[in-house]
Amino acid sequence: MQKIIFFGTPAFAQRVLKIVGAVCEVLAVVTQPDRPFGRQKTLKMSAIKELAITYHCPIFQPEKLDDALLQTLLEFKADLFLVVAFGQIFPPQYLQSALCLNIHASILPHLRGASPMQEMILEERQRFGVTIMKMEEGLDCGEILGISFLPTNENLTLSDLDEKLSILGAKLALKVLKYLPNLKPLAQIHCDATFCKKIKKEAGLVHFSQKIYAKYLALSQWPTLYLDNGLKLRKLVLTDTKSEAGYGKIIGLSSNGVLVCALEGVFEILEVQPPSKSTMGALDYVRGRRLEIGDDFC
Repeated sequence: MQKIIFFGTPAFAQRVLKIVGAVCEVLAVVTQPDRPFGRQKTLKMSAIKELAITYHCPIFQPEKLDDALLQTLLEFKADLFLVVAFGQIFPPQYLQSALCLNIHASILPHLRGASPMQEMILEERQRFGVTIMKMEEGLDCGEILGISFLPTNENLTLSDLDEKLSILGAKLALKVLKYLPNLKPLAQIHCDATFCKKIKKEAGLVHFSQKIYAKYLALSQWPTLYLDNGLKLRKLVLTDTKSEAGYGKIIGLSSNGVLVCALEGVFEILEVQPPSKSTMGALDYVRGRRLEIGDDFC
């Protein structure tokens, strides 16, 4: 049984730890400090910490990876550090002192950086996948130890993809760890590398005259889609219905939502959120504004 120290923070990493931790001995867990959450600014622990508590192993929550923590971690005499969506840059001394493996949610060298899953959806890629690499100085540029692919599903939301790739990555990690002594690392072709763009709030601004469905799938958690008037599109479905009406026009009402004509077809808008208000049903929204068929939705 291999002995590991696990570095990670969000739910993606939690699912990996749950699977890998059932096979490997987790000596310690390193995650981000508890952060203020919500309007009350209540301190909230990371998803990894919630799981790590059940392991009864040491948990470290540094603001920064420093030499003092490194010396403490080396005393555990782990076989390796496994890093999954940790959220901090690894200093050179960490990379030089231990074998550091990273699970990255893209098919490297494509989509290096912090938001590969959103980019895969936005770019409507034909294949999704995860990579395990040996960590080096630089952004996601280490030698590859394994890649696993996921068949593309055009309707995967970010949360769907997050769950599927985390499980795929965990299973790949188990294979890599099992055969690690016999694996020959593969250098990345750096000239083929692409990088994730930083996702800003403005990325959520959409118009019905543009392609918006991929944005909905990728950005519905944050920053969410919103129209010029600030109305957030919380939940929608791309239907098979066709219409010659103008983009943004209400063409009908369903039992659950509002049918709106757009470039990609007809969307059934199910839930919206007006500025400074709570999420509400789209039907209630149009009735409250007394909008009718033929009117602009926004």
